[in-house]
Amino acid sequence: MENIEAIVARLEKLEFHVKLLSESLNHTENPIASLVVNFNWSEQDLDSAHDIFEIFDTKLQESEKINWHQFEKEFSEKLHISYQGLKSVVLAFNRNGQWTEVCHAYAASFGQSVPLELKSIALSNVR
Repeated sequence: MENIEAIVARLEKLEFHVKLLSESLNHTENPIASLVVNFNWSEQDLDSAHDIFEIFDTKLQESEKINWHQFEKEFSEKLHISYQGLKSVVLAFNRNGQWTEVCHAYAASFGQSVPLELKSIALSNVR
């Protein structure tokens, strides 16, 4: 059995390797992988993000009135994602071609005050 110092050294080496690999990820070509690494998400965290998008996609499909503050709250409570972080999440999923209608509706919900990061999504013709 390895001693604790050797295990710690191996973990530190792996963390360093992962850090270098994450820096080499292109967020445009690999938006979800980049997102997962940058937010230090697990597979379960990524599944939770998909679940949140799915809930709001269903609401859109059923023409329900959507409270976008609730969308933000879901990400905050379940994944500890801030409002600023949520913009990165929305951009990543949209760039990856996933949940694009939800991404577009969220961006468009800001009306004339669309955050700069989301303007390209709000102006697109997803629908």
